[in-house]
Amino acid sequence: MISKEQYLIKDHEVLFTSMGEDAVLLHVQRGDYYSLNKVGARLWVLTDGCKTISDLAGLITQEFDISMEQAEVDIIELAQQLEKEGLVKAVENPENTQAP
Repeated sequence: MISKEQYLIKDHEVLFTSMGEDAVLLHVQRGDYYSLNKVGARLWVLTDGCKTISDLAGLITQEFDISMEQAEVDIIELAQQLEKEGLVKAVENPENTQAP
């Protein structure tokens, strides 16, 4: 289970491209595509391995009309989906972890 205190580390095999307000992720090695809405796309851009999910939620609430609590829930849900697909890894300490 991913918690709001964890950090998200992007897989280095994933490419990101904007398509208007939405975005597409491509896992280069597998050739799999994934789409993100505008909030998910912004989250991907903000995810740098140095911010916790709670930090990311705070940034999202500044840009979108959403409460902190709902942002954390939504980000954790998306992070779990992205982790299941091997696009990110949720970690307790980003300094000792390599991307998936």
